Amino acid sequence: MKPYITKNKKRRIKKKLFLDEFAMLGFELSCETSIVDFDTYDLFVDEFVDFIDAQGLSFGGGGLELFEGFLCCSKRYQSVTEAQKSNVVDWLNAHSKVKSTKTSELIDANYF
Repeated sequence: MKPYITKNKKRRIKKKLFLDEFAMLGFELSCETSIVDFDTYDLFVDEFVDFIDAQGLSFGGGGLELFEGFLCCSKRYQSVTEAQKSNVVDWLNAHSKVKSTKTSELIDANYF
């Protein structure tokens, strides 16, 4: 829940606070992997980052056997689309080192 009441706010203030139409939606990601060494982890992360960069997304997170974090759009005032989210999930599920993938619904990146 957002800590601000937006009914009384002017558009300029909403933009500064990333509220309403300026909200940036993203999603949490958690996937179980079969990665046990750092060399394989580095290769996996490099491939993943290249893929999400091509999708126009940014990622914060990591982990070996449990790889988790948050994905949001790289550009300001833009949200992740359901199509981008599904592309990421499909890419992870197709990767040989990923056992299972879980994602959250699209949530506000600034107020989750």
